[in-house]
Amino acid sequence: MKLHIGKEIEKQIKLNGISKSEFARRIAKSRQNVEDILKRESIDSALLYKISSVLKFDFFEPYSNSLGINKPEDSTTTNKDKELESLKKEISYLEEINTLLKKNKK
Repeated sequence: MKLHIGKEIEKQIKLNGISKSEFARRIAKSRQNVEDILKRESIDSALLYKISSVLKFDFFEPYSNSLGINKPEDSTTTNKDKELESLKKEISYLEEINTLLKKNKK
């Protein structure tokens, strides 16, 4: 996966509506250092963690998603799938009762 992390960071800075100078202050770096970061294709994970925190964006996710391994099962999705299956069974049961009731009316 080819990801230019500096460009992704720059997009998020703009989306957050903050200046590069303000961003530099928040990550305790100089404005020039920020310019250097935005040119990078890769970045130290500790710095990326700090940037993720400041911009409230998970910059690790694109990397994690590209691996496709060791992903814990999303319990929310699993629970919703179970609930959906249960509701389908209930609807089927109610349809059967409705059919029987219609037959008894005849």
